[in-house]
Amino acid sequence: MGKRGFQLAISAGLSALLMLVALSPAEAQDALAAKSPKPVTDAANALNDPNTVDWSSVESGNCLVTKAGWGFKSCAKGDPNGYWRVAFIGDSHMRQYFAPLDILAKRYHWKVSYISKSACTVADWKLFPHDLAEPSCWDWNHKLADYLAAQEPYDLIVNSNSAFVSFASAKMAAAYKSMVQSQVSRGTHWLVISDNPKPSLDFTNCIAKSGTAAQQDCALPYAKAMTPVDVLPGAVSALPNVTIADFRSEFCPSLCPAVINRVQVYRDYSHLSSSFAKTLLPNLDTVIPAQFKQKPTGRPTFAPIISVRQLVRGL
Repeated sequence: MGKRGFQLAISAGLSALLMLVALSPAEAQDALAAKSPKPVTDAANALNDPNTVDWSSVESGNCLVTKAGWGFKSCAKGDPNGYWRVAFIGDSHMRQYFAPLDILAKRYHWKVSYISKSACTVADWKLFPHDLAEPSCWDWNHKLADYLAAQEPYDLIVNSNSAFVSFASAKMAAAYKSMVQSQVSRGTHWLVISDNPKPSLDFTNCIAKSGTAAQQDCALPYAKAMTPVDVLPGAVSALPNVTIADFRSEFCPSLCPAVINRVQVYRDYSHLSSSFAKTLLPNLDTVIPAQFKQKPTGRPTFAPIISVRQLVRGL
């Protein structure tokens, strides 16, 4: 480097330093971060290998109402400028898919709402069987119905529910069907993810004891692992605009192991581990209806039918 080049480099460095000094600490940190190399988060690569995703930067399900808590929350996630309006709605068994679904939301330009209450099946509050959940769950579903009625219909709702909460109840299945029907009749596509199997209560001890043989030793037959049965997907299978995702072949290639390909499947006796949920990213991508993977075409600017009264009221 010549003398002139060296002087220019020093001058540029001093200018950059002075700019950082003039910024607040937070602004300076952001400025430095903007110049730092960023990890690969490209969803196309992620679908080939979820390990390429910087999962620490992915928003997981931190927007929720607790099991006994009252109230209602909806949190904006995904692509704020997205052209598909998508909601992820359900209990903790839905939240275990939030992180991989967030990757797809960014890839396919979804403007997402996270809506969740622990141990609370999504269902029509008017038909909700009160003996199967906390009273706050009935109230939350009432608020959910009011919230959805006040919104423009979502293009896509992704939902999953714990079978430990619905208890294979025919009444809960009817209440769930009524809720799904209320949304698909508005033009929403509903994607329900069948509930995951569960391990034996001593699966962590079994894994520790069996070591590399855990995949064979710490497995249950599907009928035992999927007790109680998730009756909700079957209740809506005949409805139009409903897609059912069943990952049984991933959870239970024959039996239902607690470890698959050296990845622990469960974090407790009910929920998937985050490590295993990440491996389901390509499977989740496969079940997304094709229209939500591309920019919408031919969507009218205004509703096709609008009354004069509605028009005047909106002015």
